[in-house]
Amino acid sequence: MKLPNYIVDANPFKLAGPPDYWLQALWDFDQSLVVMPSKMGFYYRIGQRRPPSHTLKMVEEMRKEDADAIMMAKHRLVPVTTLLSTANWSQFPMHMEMLRQRAPWRMGGADEVNRRLEQQEREDEIAKQARIDQNLTDTAKDAWGLYLKKIGVRSHMYIPKTGKAAEPNKFKIKEDKAPGVQVGSIFLP
Repeated sequence: MKLPNYIVDANPFKLAGPPDYWLQALWDFDQSLVVMPSKMGFYYRIGQRRPPSHTLKMVEEMRKEDADAIMMAKHRLVPVTTLLSTANWSQFPMHMEMLRQRAPWRMGGADEVNRRLEQQEREDEIAKQARIDQNLTDTAKDAWGLYLKKIGVRSHMYIPKTGKAAEPNKFKIKEDKAPGVQVGSIFLP
């Protein structure tokens, strides 16, 4: 039995089409999804069966630019995504997950999807700012060390860091009361 989720309207690039097991997996996943070979390149278009809500002006604009959109509108499909003709069809679980992520109603509705996306954007921005802050802190420490070396307060730029600060007066220098030998130089003209 041939499933109705593969439509060949025009196939100018002679694409073979997805295998039957992939089409069956797509049918089991969502019966409203349809695969069509593109008129514009070596790829497939996936659309969803539902009446498009295009105005006449939008259809005229589509005719100027996108032959695939016109083909999909003719079959009363709404574009969902594109698959390359070199797709690895045996990875259909990954393809189905990609399609699930593109269907807001499968993920709790548009409001839930927007909330998740905004939360993810906030987390990404916080992580980005933390990386920037760490980079600026490290750069400032290096600059301060270089500055202290340049003005002669330090003999080198870096100071080794230890786990805890040394306690003051922990190591006492023993002072010897005996007079030491004095060494001097005399320069004669």
